[in-house]
Amino acid sequence: MTVLLGLLAALSVGTSDFLGGLASRRADPVVVTAASSVVGLVLAFVAALVVVGEASMADVAWGALGGVVLAGGLVALYAGYARARVSIAAPVAGVGAAALPVIVASLFGDDALSPIATAGVLLGLPAIGLVSMARSEQRGSVGSSVLYGLGGAVGVGMLLVCLANTSEDSGLWPIVAARGSGFVVLAVIIAAKRFPLATSRGVWPHVIGIAALVTAGNALFLTAARLGSTSVAAVLASLFPAATVFWAWLVFRERLRGVQVLGLGIALVAVALIASG
Repeated sequence: MTVLLGLLAALSVGTSDFLGGLASRRADPVVVTAASSVVGLVLAFVAALVVVGEASMADVAWGALGGVVLAGGLVALYAGYARARVSIAAPVAGVGAAALPVIVASLFGDDALSPIATAGVLLGLPAIGLVSMARSEQRGSVGSSVLYGLGGAVGVGMLLVCLANTSEDSGLWPIVAARGSGFVVLAVIIAAKRFPLATSRGVWPHVIGIAALVTAGNALFLTAARLGSTSVAAVLASLFPAATVFWAWLVFRERLRGVQVLGLGIALVAVALIASG
């Protein structure tokens, strides 16, 4: 069940990233992220009322911390896409986001995996990097591209770590806290930078879709981590670039690069190893 939920989380988040790219063609990415955070907060709140759960202050604090770090990581990643080399920043962010929960779980948690599952997790990390590689103009230094990617990795990875540290009785309330704290951070950034808030009507269906899919992805990961291994759930959920690449191929007929095809193949092997382990 952990494998299935982790893959569904990757599909949800990867699809939301595709919609985010479409929406960012018509509005500022930071504004799109903030708007989706507001809608996501409402959706998460309604879902938390439906799902049985009672969160402690510690659970809410973990969720809020994850939301703050995620917001900062997304801003760093968006800046990297705009100012540096996407072909470097994206793989660093993807692999780092998957590796961070694995490292934390192995050092501070009781997350023993079978040798086969461990091989699948280790194989999944380079697969994420290969799938994430995209064409980009040679702008910005390699060092700055890596730093932007690491910022994104810390943001996404720490959200997964924080959610995995919440209690099973907390339901979806940690996600509500994450959405709320993330919006506060983005609102401060928008106010400080004076981003234009006007968006066309055509953006809002995408925003709603982003919010619903990200909230669903977070909930699926949270459930997967609670039912099984945090390391397995984190690596599988971090395969989301594969879903983004798939939608770009299906909708825009974008040609896949050789390294991306290789990454998809390695990812399939990694998933099979994790499932069999």
